[in-house]
This record gives sequence, structure tokens and C-alpha cells, in this order.
Amino acid sequence: MISTPTERRRPAGRAPARNDAQPSFPPITRPVGLPHSPAAPAVPEPEHHHLPSWVRRAHAQARPILADQLALLTGDLHDEYLGRINAFVARINSGKFSQAFQYAQLITDGQQVVDSQRRANAEAARAQRAVEAARRKVSDALRDGGDRIPAETATRLSRALRAASDVDSLRALEAEAKQATSAARGVEERKRDREISRTKSRIEKTAPRGAAAVEPAQDWQEVLRRLQEQMATEERTPAEEHV
Repeated sequence: MISTPTERRRPAGRAPARNDAQPSFPPITRPVGLPHSPAAPAVPEPEHHHLPSWVRRAHAQARPILADQLALLTGDLHDEYLGRINAFVARINSGKFSQAFQYAQLITDGQQVVDSQRRANAEAARAQRAVEAARRKVSDALRDGGDRIPAETATRLSRALRAASDVDSLRALEAEAKQATSAARGVEERKRDREISRTKSRIEKTAPRGAAAVEPAQDWQEVLRRLQEQMATEERTPAEEHV
């Protein structure tokens, strides 16, 4: 009878070798575009007294990534993500070592929070730039109006400009300032037209009879020129008589 090989026996009293290798472990990678923070906050460490080495290695790979994500978050988002990391490590400390397989998912979820905050900050910055642009337009409208805008209206608009914080209210102030300037210009134009009309009437009254029918219609610049000549003549006549 041919004997078969016998299985090796362990020496008495020796514990079985511990296999820390974990096949098919999800890779832990840094998200694209995540910067390295020069002052990253501390991340809690697993502290179980039987912590396998593969869990330690997984945490060592994930820890700097988690810290850089925490460094980018602010306010409630930072506190919520830190609380989630603390709960994750606490489950590992309770002996649930398989939680280490979720480090990659934890990083992915954290990056979604980081990206969401980045988009919100970019939108807030765009909104602030729009408010500042609208504020400059109101200031320009008030400056263009100058003395044409009544003092009471200008004071009220300036006070409202300092208190306004949204684009719609600033646009309303700009429209009001432009309307006040336009109304003042309208008054000035009507006043000038009346002055031209009165001056033209005076010239027509002092002109020889029939001249108005012969001469062509004249614009207001010509009327003003003739008025200046007439006033200059009237000023010279008394002086000559005195001599």
C-alpha cells in the first residue's frame, strides 16, 4: 500500500497566521481638482485594539483626502461632513472593519458636497457682481443728473442707494433717477423754447415792415445772434450821445 502525503500539522501552542490581505478592495483615489490644503484639519483615527493592518492602510490613504475636503467646506456643510466622518470611524472602532470598504464612497460623497458649495459660492459671487454693477449705474445716473435733480429727490435716492441690496430695487432707483433727470431737462428745453419765442417776437417787432415776409424762416441760433447784435447796438448808442 502506497502511503499518501500527510497534511502539515501546526506545532502545538502556535496561533494560526493572520491574513490581512483583502482582495478586491475599492481603490482610494484623490478627486480630480481637489487642492492640497496647507493647513488641513485633523481627521479622527480608528482606535480599535484589534484593528487590521489593511484598515490602517485604507485610513492612511483616505485621511489626507478627507482632510483637504474638510478644509474647503465652511459653515453647516463642514460640520455635517465632519460628523459623517466621525460616525464612519466610530463604526470601525466598534469592530465593523468592513466599513473600510466604504472609504472610497465616503470620499465621493464628500466631493459632491465640495462641488455643491463651490457652485453655490460662484453663483453668490455672480449675484454680488450684478448688484455692484447695478449700484454703479444708479451712481452714474445721479451724477449725470447733477443739479437738474431736485435736492430732496437726490437725497432720498442717495439714501435708498445705500440701503438697496438687490438688483431689482437698484434698477428701480436707476429708472427713477433717469426719469427725474429727463423731467428736469424737459423743463429746461421748454423754458429755452419760450425764451427763443419771446426773443423772436421782439426782433420781429423791431424789424422794418415787410421784412418778415421777405426773409426766410430762421432757426433759433440766428434769432439769438440778431438779439445779441441788437443789444450791442443799444449799448453803444447812449455812449455816443453822451460824447
